Amino acid sequence: MGELQTFLVPGVALFFFVVFAIVWLIGFIRQRNIGFLILAFVMLMEGAVNIARQVVFNVIYFHSTATSAVQKGQSIWLITLVTLGVNIVLWILGILGALLIVFHRSKLQRADGAHPPVS
Repeated sequence: MGELQTFLVPGVALFFFVVFAIVWLIGFIRQRNIGFLILAFVMLMEGAVNIARQVVFNVIYFHSTATSAVQKGQSIWLITLVTLGVNIVLWILGILGALLIVFHRSKLQRADGAHPPVS
């Protein structure tokens, strides 16, 4: 039961990341801005990385009875560094997607920059 409880937080996070990814995907469909698509991808990948990290952690912690505490600690340290590296890449992609959304030029703006006439 303890192993299943460790999946509760990453599972709930994955659910909300999927909801956010759907919202970003709808934003991409409506605005045709690649930034929304990048953010949807980042959200799905962050949820998947959290679940994968927890799976590997549980295999090492609960199912590797023949390994010593030092080996388990080194393995968990390696998992932490790898997931940190992946998360940094995902954060950079998220920043890129957000910048693409913020600096997206609306199709409603005029190309010459002139203001519409005031009636």
